[in-house]
Amino acid sequence: MRFSFILRSFKNVTEERIPKKKPYWLTKSNLEIPGKSRAIVDVIQSYKARINEPGFLKRTVLMRNYQQRNEFSEKDFFEQGPDVYAASRTIEYDGRFRMSGRQKWITKLEKPKGTLALNLNFQLEAVDLSQSVINIDGLDHYVGCANIKAMYLAKCRYVDDWFLSRLASEFQDQLLFLDISECPSVGVTGILALSRLKSLKKLRLFNLPSFDGKEAATMIFEENVPECLVEGVDYESAVVSGLLTAGDTQQQQQDEIKMIDEEKNDQEYVDDNTRQSVRQN
Repeated sequence: MRFSFILRSFKNVTEERIPKKKPYWLTKSNLEIPGKSRAIVDVIQSYKARINEPGFLKRTVLMRNYQQRNEFSEKDFFEQGPDVYAASRTIEYDGRFRMSGRQKWITKLEKPKGTLALNLNFQLEAVDLSQSVINIDGLDHYVGCANIKAMYLAKCRYVDDWFLSRLASEFQDQLLFLDISECPSVGVTGILALSRLKSLKKLRLFNLPSFDGKEAATMIFEENVPECLVEGVDYESAVVSGLLTAGDTQQQQQDEIKMIDEEKNDQEYVDDNTRQSVRQN
């Protein structure tokens, strides 16, 4: 009786030391899998490994949320109008917007009730999407807005060269201010693509990642858009640190609002002269 008890105890100790499951690549069944089916097995095993990684559920939820925010809703676009729809999407990005003729930034949107014609009086002038998850697909939300003059995209990790190329194509005749400071995915191609923004008055490039050709690309941009003021690039030193980011001071916002108003007044003055000349003829 005592001898059987000792054997049982020894068996329990040895079983605890033996791994319960061997790695899948050491199992006999895996070694006998044909070559054609081995790729499928590797995919399944890698997917299982991803599921078992810590934080897998959190990353999956964040990725789905990221995809939903950048997905364009045609139904909401036609029901709400382009500017109201873009404003609502901006709030979903945890951003803020400013309406035409107003200086206050809005962080909560109460959607205007009524017909689409009433919503068309809602004009979006500036959007601040700093530190958001907007990507190239998210630009679909703002393409229909004809009055956007300023976009703040500081610290957006998905703003890359493709994003800037499409932005320059869609807003080349209307955008006055652009801030892409501290965007980690911006490169030479993106800065050169901004040369199509002929109406741009100020471009902020603070604390961009260091890459070859940044200063040269900025110089080419300034030659193509001579009326634009570029901030954040030091031609003597590639590293710029400790500088301001988007919306840090009220004085900067006041200067930008003042410049937008001056641009509107100049446009209205040109339109009045054109009407008078037509009437005289």
